[in-house]
Amino acid sequence: MNSAVTLTARAATLTKNESLSLARCEAEMTAAVEDMRSAWKRFGAAIGRVHDHNLWRERYGSFDAYLDEYVYARWRIARRTAYEWMQAAGVVLNIESHAAAYAVVIEPPTRASHAQELARLPGDEQAPALIEAREMAATNGRTEPTRYEFERVVTARLGEPTPRSPQQTAHEREQRALKQHLLRIWIRLDDQVKRDLLRELPQLLTQEYEDKD
Repeated sequence: MNSAVTLTARAATLTKNESLSLARCEAEMTAAVEDMRSAWKRFGAAIGRVHDHNLWRERYGSFDAYLDEYVYARWRIARRTAYEWMQAAGVVLNIESHAAAYAVVIEPPTRASHAQELARLPGDEQAPALIEAREMAATNGRTEPTRYEFERVVTARLGEPTPRSPQQTAHEREQRALKQHLLRIWIRLDDQVKRDLLRELPQLLTQEYEDKD
């Protein structure tokens, strides 16, 4: 299929049938994307039922064996991912069961990583924490919270230190990479060059701080 077709011989305006065909295609694409986004919920809920009711026991010696020998072999979904999705789906079910207690409609988390963060809280705190995270996102001009905003809400409720922001984390990674790069350069220097640098370093640092002032 050539995606770089130049419209020359035919008009760019779609016919009625073409417009309907485009609408159907876009609806199918939207449904496919939504299916991919919610796959973890359906899979996690299903694997959760297998776990909770011991439905693996006829053919496997343990639930982990079921995950390794059947789930991974068939769908290439690793044991850790299966557990994470199961935990995240449990959060969704819990929030849906508590939704009636609130005056507003509570949509469950759309990402497994967000639900996993909420899973660190007791069940009765998960829905309020979700509402709080969405309020935080709204103040920043977004409809959906980021993973960092979920982390901030959860850690505050647990009394843990505030997590580093993505910007701080990126800066720390950059500094570690620079340090490793400098160490590699240092190792390659001749001994005399190293001695010269060590002798000149105090002066260089003094000059740098004077320039900043």
